[in-house]
Amino acid sequence: MKFTAKAVLLAAALSLLGTTTAVATERPARCSEQRFSVRVNGERQTIAGELCVRGGFTARTPLQVLLHGGTYDRAYWDWPFQSRRYSYVDSATRAGYATLNLDRLGYGRSSRPDPETLDFATGGEAVHQVVRQLRPRFRTIVLNGHSMGGLVAERAAERGGVDAVIVSGIPRDRPGARAEAASPFHPAELDPKFAGKPWARGYFTTRPGVRAQTFHHPGTYDPAIIPVEEALKDTLASAELRSVGPGAAKRAAPKVPTAYVLGEHDTLVCGGGDCGADKIVRGSGHSINTSLAARSFYRWTFDWLASKVRVT
Repeated sequence: MKFTAKAVLLAAALSLLGTTTAVATERPARCSEQRFSVRVNGERQTIAGELCVRGGFTARTPLQVLLHGGTYDRAYWDWPFQSRRYSYVDSATRAGYATLNLDRLGYGRSSRPDPETLDFATGGEAVHQVVRQLRPRFRTIVLNGHSMGGLVAERAAERGGVDAVIVSGIPRDRPGARAEAASPFHPAELDPKFAGKPWARGYFTTRPGVRAQTFHHPGTYDPAIIPVEEALKDTLASAELRSVGPGAAKRAAPKVPTAYVLGEHDTLVCGGGDCGADKIVRGSGHSINTSLAARSFYRWTFDWLASKVRVT
């Protein structure tokens, strides 16, 4: 595949973001909307995302590609509610990283392909193609995926081209969510937010009013964030939902440095506690980025990356 035209567009966007080497953490992050053309299952699709950096940019600036979980979109990594507390993008750019915060295939502003074929392998291939388009401009690329986005990150990493992987909300040694995890979901075409959307059939979303009990744990979140979660909720493909729980295929850890992170009270995937993690985030449920412990997770990722990834 040839990516010349895309590389030119990306270079132009990056030039707008600055070319100096200093990281000015006191300045707001400068962001640019991106579109990536990928081909999966024989069809051309588009993945949307936002590229952000604070201060200047050089080829040595490490890039984190951020992949949200099911029924979220890119807002999971750049929450529009108390962003200094809940925005990973804000914290990562202050720490010297560039971030590419993607709407995964089937979510947000990205294409909504056939949900019966949009499984994690397809999503991983799409992200891999995005990484190939980024490589001419970035020497160091990290995939940072939450929950179903972590499963996609694993599959993308299998195809090569990345330097490290962080998976949160998915244990290392288990295939996916627990059997009862499907109960919070219902067909998107029956949900008031998505009813009438031409693509909704075959997609699922959370039932109204269940996000607090599904993704959080009492005492670990600000109740004011739940209405924001409900307003911003997205969908997930039927093929993704089938790919977790009983009968899910066994997974292989990527062959690059990989960290698995779980919330202390993540009842969605393992009933709470450590069921296969390098880091347990105390005081968090499943959705770590929207818990009160979010910033401790952010700091841990930066420390772990500093110890595992050499920036060249």
